[in-house]
Amino acid sequence: MGFKERFPRWLIIIFAVVQLVLTLAIIGTELGSFYNNVAHGTIWAGFWSALFYIPTCVLLFVMICCCRGRCYATYVLVLQALCLLTSVAVIYFAVYFQDNLCKCYLGDNLCCALRDMKSFNQDYDQIANECSPVTVNGVQTVVDPCSSSPPTAKLPYLRAQISFAGAMIITCIVYAVVYIFAMFGICFGH
Repeated sequence: MGFKERFPRWLIIIFAVVQLVLTLAIIGTELGSFYNNVAHGTIWAGFWSALFYIPTCVLLFVMICCCRGRCYATYVLVLQALCLLTSVAVIYFAVYFQDNLCKCYLGDNLCCALRDMKSFNQDYDQIANECSPVTVNGVQTVVDPCSSSPPTAKLPYLRAQISFAGAMIITCIVYAVVYIFAMFGICFGH
């Protein structure tokens, strides 16, 4: 019995569909978080993690129809390891930003000016006045209004993103276990 028989198509379909749903969910929660506040409490981990998730999903779907050999499955295993590491990073940043909703990496002026998506439709003169530099003790700084009204609407998105990334970690580990079993001749298909 060859590797293809020990690593059945129905199992690959399950992995492909589950990881596609989780990929879309992680991207979707990042979009929701982005909509609520563009700059604060984010490093856009849901977007850059998609650079690993999407190719893995595509290759899993390719693996369903053709390329079901051990070499291709090993390549997908390497991508699964990268997805696992990326998911750990997504969880790390989401947990960090849950406790630091006003953290911003874009610099004082941009952090002050960029809020939710509605702020792009507001009067820019008002935003420019609110975000003009203030001199405090000889140091010029911008007072970010985030600390007075943190974007708490992001919290459900961050929590959901943590759970979806955790589920992605589980699927990556399960894929690795199934791959190892198939390598050692343990059959799942019969």
